[in-house]
Amino acid sequence: MKKKTAKTIATVLIIAVCGILLYYIIPLVKLIYTEEGRILLDEKIRSFGIFAPLIFVGIEILQIVLAFIPGAPVDIIGGVLFGKLWGSVLCFVGIFTGTLIVFYLVRIFGKPLVEKIFPKEKFENHRFLKNEKQLSLIVFILFLIPGTPKDFLTYIAALTDIKPAKFMFITAVARTPAMMCSVIMGNSFFEGNFKMGIILFALIGLLSILGYFIKTKFLDKHEK
Repeated sequence: MKKKTAKTIATVLIIAVCGILLYYIIPLVKLIYTEEGRILLDEKIRSFGIFAPLIFVGIEILQIVLAFIPGAPVDIIGGVLFGKLWGSVLCFVGIFTGTLIVFYLVRIFGKPLVEKIFPKEKFENHRFLKNEKQLSLIVFILFLIPGTPKDFLTYIAALTDIKPAKFMFITAVARTPAMMCSVIMGNSFFEGNFKMGIILFALIGLLSILGYFIKTKFLDKHEK
């Protein structure tokens, strides 16, 4: 009964968050299609002053902690709103902070916290993370591959014996390439460079599909 209630609440939350994201993303997409819209969007962001980047970092942190919200759309929005440089910096700060929060929450509350958020069978499928000899390499590869559930993996990896500093360094390095691609793609659309944006979108999509098959073979190999 409790599990059904938890699943229902989780489903409602997912639908609500996706609805909110769509509510804000659709008008955003419409704005970046015209030069007047892009100017208006830029003025709107500037009107928030210092609160604009703070709010965005907060959203990025929330996305990491909730785990079920895809990270790429948030990174793309970062590129649209803040440009290549500051979009990347703000995304990195949000991702790093969110990952740190999740890691230490799991270290403090342990396995019961993870079991309340995710089905038991889901994290039992990742028993290969108990391979202490190759743990750092496995974590790096999984966080480098586009399309893997990185935020979920943060919860699982925190249950292992990996040292916090090592984990944060590995994930920061591994997550940066995909994050920067998403930011640059968002900025390309904002600047009206739709050709570059579409190329990056196709590239990320292709790498995600490729990554899925690599991940599947990788998991099968290490589960044996």
